[in-house]
Amino acid sequence: MRTHIPYLLAVASTVATRRVDERLAAYDLTVRQYGLLAQLSLEPELTMAELARQLGIARQSVHQLVNELVEAGHVRRRPGADDRSRRLEITDTAHYLLSRIDGPLERVEAQLLGALAPDEAETLRSLLQRVLAHATDDEGWLPAR
Repeated sequence: MRTHIPYLLAVASTVATRRVDERLAAYDLTVRQYGLLAQLSLEPELTMAELARQLGIARQSVHQLVNELVEAGHVRRRPGADDRSRRLEITDTAHYLLSRIDGPLERVEAQLLGALAPDEAETLRSLLQRVLAHATDDEGWLPAR
């Protein structure tokens, strides 16, 4: 019996999430909060709807994450293009936090991918980026050329 890729991705996600959450606990951050901050760092001033689409999670979840990050001083809400929408931006505190956790995240990545050669790890990264770009219909996942 062949092991299906969605199942492999789900299990890999569970293992990676647990390890990253353990590492980020020292910074009072979860992997989901990190993902939102990282996305806003790459694409400043996204709306909550845009974030939900890009991260592949429900808008309710984005609202909860944003509220947590606003309370922690990592995100600010700004008026959007219309009266109902809000643009989000990360604070200087969040930029500093992202720079501090880069090393710990690289160590988790090295632990997870330990058996892979550097070129294999980059191939995996590239393939996952392409899968995410297709699955979310968002080329923002693809590396800048």
